[in-house]
Amino acid sequence: MLDVFAPRNPAEFHRVLRPTGRLIVVRPTGRHLAELRGRVPAMVTIDPAKEQRLHRALDPFFEAAVTEQVEYPTALVRPEALDLVAMTPSARHLSRADLNDDGLVPDQVTVSVLATAYQPR
Repeated sequence: MLDVFAPRNPAEFHRVLRPTGRLIVVRPTGRHLAELRGRVPAMVTIDPAKEQRLHRALDPFFEAAVTEQVEYPTALVRPEALDLVAMTPSARHLSRADLNDDGLVPDQVTVSVLATAYQPR
């Protein structure tokens, strides 16, 4: 089962996952899209306590087996920046008009995520 940047229901995941199955949870690190978040003040930041909350929520049902960090820079053009913002919780706080200033869009952003495989308890 794969959960990417989405809300989680640990009890339901545990109910439907086979005992030999794995739950893969992908979430952003503090560096994810940092260049964009640094230029657009209304963008939502990543809560530093997110990791602890995740592990606390999953702990009654799952045990972490392995965690990998994936991080790389990628070029960014204005239409892509608009799409990126639209896919984040920041979309509720910003409009496309808020991003009209070309100075807000960096030429490059960092993609930085953690992916953890959990096994059912």
